[in-house]
Parts: sequence; structure tokens; C-alpha cells
Amino acid sequence: MNELIRPDHERSGGPSGAAGLFDESPACQLPVTVSSGPYAERLPVGNMTVGEIRQRYRDRFDLDPESQAVLDGNDVGDDVRVRPGQCLMFCRRAGEKG
Repeated sequence: MNELIRPDHERSGGPSGAAGLFDESPACQLPVTVSSGPYAERLPVGNMTVGEIRQRYRDRFDLDPESQAVLDGNDVGDDVRVRPGQCLMFCRRAGEKG
């Protein structure tokens, strides 16, 4: 009897054939470094917008809704798409008036 080998797309992921948590995809090869105050993590959030990341991780990072998003040293808005390998920081500027 000959042994049949399943194709790769059937072997990875869960029983439903969906992608598994640790499957490598192009967007997850280089995680994004996300930080806010004392919190910093490397997360697989490449190709998400800053607003989506802010919404998803607001409790985990204790994000202030008024905090400024800084992507690789540049202030950005919530509509900017973050690429894998970039550094995203949420900060509240000290000494701001108003």
C-alpha cells in the first residue's frame, strides 16, 4: 500500500483548515514593536492601521484616547497603515497646554 501525504495547506492550522496561530505569513515575519509608557511588546499587527491597533490594544497598553501615535519617530494619524518591522509608540506629550 502506498502512503499518501497530505498537501501543506491541509496540514497547517486547526481542524477546520484555518490558519494556525503560529503559521508564518508574510505580514507576520517581522512583528511591529508597539509601546506606550512602561509597556512594550512585539506584536503581529503588520498591515493594520494605527486606529485598529489603538482600538484592539487600548486595555492591554492602558492607552489614553488622546495620546499621539508616533511611527518610526514621526507623528501620524489613526488612518496610517503600519508595515511589519516598524516601531509604533503611543505617547502623551508632557507640558502641553490646553
